[in-house]
Amino acid sequence: MKIRFVVFTFLLINNLTTSLAQGYNNLWLVGYENYNPLPMGGTNIDFFTGTANAYYEPNRSMEFRASVLNICDSVGNLLFYSNGAWIANKLNTQMLNGDSLNPSYYTSTHFDGLNLVNSIFSLKLPDSDSLFYLFHQTIDINGPPWTLNCYLSIINMNLDNGNGAVIQKNQILLSDTLAIQMAACKHANGRDWWIILPEAYHPSYYVYLFTPNGIQFSSKQTIGNRYVFKAGQATFSRDGSLYAIYDSVNDLDVFDFDRCSGTFSNARHVAVNDSMNSSGVTISPNNRFVYGSSGLYLYQFDLQNLQNYHTFTWDSFRDPISNLSTIFYTQELMPDNKIYINTGNSTRYLHVINNPDSLGAACQLAQHSFVLPTINFQSTPYYPNVFLGPVVGSICDSLSVGLPHTIVQSAGLRLNPNPATNQVWVNYQFPNNRDGWLEIYDPLGKLILKRRLYWSTTQLLVYLNEIKSSGIYVAKVFDDTGMYLSTEKMVVNK
Repeated sequence: MKIRFVVFTFLLINNLTTSLAQGYNNLWLVGYENYNPLPMGGTNIDFFTGTANAYYEPNRSMEFRASVLNICDSVGNLLFYSNGAWIANKLNTQMLNGDSLNPSYYTSTHFDGLNLVNSIFSLKLPDSDSLFYLFHQTIDINGPPWTLNCYLSIINMNLDNGNGAVIQKNQILLSDTLAIQMAACKHANGRDWWIILPEAYHPSYYVYLFTPNGIQFSSKQTIGNRYVFKAGQATFSRDGSLYAIYDSVNDLDVFDFDRCSGTFSNARHVAVNDSMNSSGVTISPNNRFVYGSSGLYLYQFDLQNLQNYHTFTWDSFRDPISNLSTIFYTQELMPDNKIYINTGNSTRYLHVINNPDSLGAACQLAQHSFVLPTINFQSTPYYPNVFLGPVVGSICDSLSVGLPHTIVQSAGLRLNPNPATNQVWVNYQFPNNRDGWLEIYDPLGKLILKRRLYWSTTQLLVYLNEIKSSGIYVAKVFDDTGMYLSTEKMVVNK
């Protein structure tokens, strides 16, 4: 009975991790123009080993401005990507019917990608293995620039021999004067999604519910202090309990979010006295800090005392090749629990906040510390948290999404391949949105390898350099409280 239970557990875990698509947010595509002596092509940034790895991609012809979308399968293999103007498949060619996204005067002159932040993202249709919904916007009227529509397109990845095809394109989901600051958050049932579309000239938010039956309007909520249209970013915290929206005119609004009802509450506003014209926002993993970037300045807002914020100032560094400034622009919290900030200009550099859960200088902002092999213009991906599970015990936790609770507590450790030689994929699923650690012990019980595991992704590639000889080793997983969660034997052949 015990053996059959273990086999059943691993099969169930395999189905869950595949459906969660653990490789979803482990790859970031950038690249724009060719600056001599830099090569033509793009850059890939992957996080498969738990740290950022940037490398040259010579086969990609698509250029990215601020709009960037890329979707991967469950093990991080690229499926498709877009710059807001057209869609490419994994072969780096135009997807079937993937041309002419976002019909407008703007896309007719911006074939190299849209210069719009948070203007495109994609989610898999709940309970579907092949249908991806794209939510996207463009500028419909110039002077002042307005977007009047949020569009919906659908990709079926089963078509064109698995390379995908667009089966619906540029269907109007919502018509109004809209801000280009879309965001999405998992429903408290762990399966469905809330889609948030801010209005441009009024502090109102359209809320849509995305279920296996498709997309439907839920409510329009008025809250906060946003009365001027200005491009910026909006984001949810990883656990979905907070929503932040920031730009250099309206400044910062933060709300609590109810994942069960899809409603905002507890509005907090911070007015920032600067005259800058670029903006991005990210919430720290521990939900204490909100980071807002505004050109020459990066702000750390402390939710325990919002009006007493910390200011970082651009250090005046310029890219020696393009001679353009490396100021602070849009941001994203990536799988290594670090915040990456692009420079708003065509440079080879990203800023990195190494410890975003720490107050003030302890957050360790490293300006222009991450160097790219090619130019990045303003590309920052937006990754809704697909790994967020149900709110256990809430009235919305009614779908039995994911593993039974007794199995979730085991962390779902799975090693592949096993036996292994030089590297192994570690698949896991943490309970309670906690981070943790992987520890590998030799046959004598000596700790020989330790790696950080983050709950916001469910996969890590581990190189076995510390293991010098063949044998049977033991892998263990602990959460940050020190609670032992799971173990598995690993055979190593050297």
